[in-house]
Amino acid sequence: MAMAPMSGTRRSTIETAALDRTRRRLAQVFMANHALSAEDAIPFSTTTDADEKIFARMIRTGMVCHAGRNRYFLDLQAYHSQINRRQRLNAVITIVLALTVAFLATVFYV
Repeated sequence: MAMAPMSGTRRSTIETAALDRTRRRLAQVFMANHALSAEDAIPFSTTTDADEKIFARMIRTGMVCHAGRNRYFLDLQAYHSQINRRQRLNAVITIVLALTVAFLATVFYV
């Protein structure tokens, strides 16, 4: 599935969900093959441009590590750190939005 480029750096909720699903699906390939260390690295290549983009980002962020000869493994600690970081960011955004709505409701109620 090709994603249309978004203007600026913001992504739509649908696009973000699709990226998360692709990231999880790619990570599950490594987990299913127990490729969680350099010794257990597996040959890996993507089949679509969208998968390639996500896979390249996973390598850049350290979630996936190159072990030579087109073999890769999932750094489980880095993978979970990225997930936790996103969850914390989402929690902060949700709290700020809730406080904004509460403030606006209070201001316009008076």
